[in-house]
Amino acid sequence: MWKTRKMRSIAGVGLLLLAACGGGGGADAGGDGGATRSTVTMRDNAFLPADPVIAGGEIELVNEGESPHTFTVEGEAVDVEVDAGQTVTETIDLSPGTYTLFCELHRAQGMEGTLTVEE
Repeated sequence: MWKTRKMRSIAGVGLLLLAACGGGGGADAGGDGGATRSTVTMRDNAFLPADPVIAGGEIELVNEGESPHTFTVEGEAVDVEVDAGQTVTETIDLSPGTYTLFCELHRAQGMEGTLTVEE
């Protein structure tokens, strides 16, 4: 009987750990089984991470700065403005490859990087 209680306790702790570890990280599982969501933060005229990698699907754009920023992909139809303190979720539909990423409002201040889209 003691072993049964101990095994139930261990199983319960394991389930709690799995539930606690389910969120966060760079990409989260989406609701349709294959899509992922990556997060890019915009702050102090910089993208964090500076050179984001996404696997298609949705991207969450978080503006932690005090001014608006854009998430613009050069030569593509991706141009999203995010006001200060706001979070926007967009679907990125680009072929796998690397793209120049920049903020239209702060490119002269060095707010640019490389966006990598994976399959």
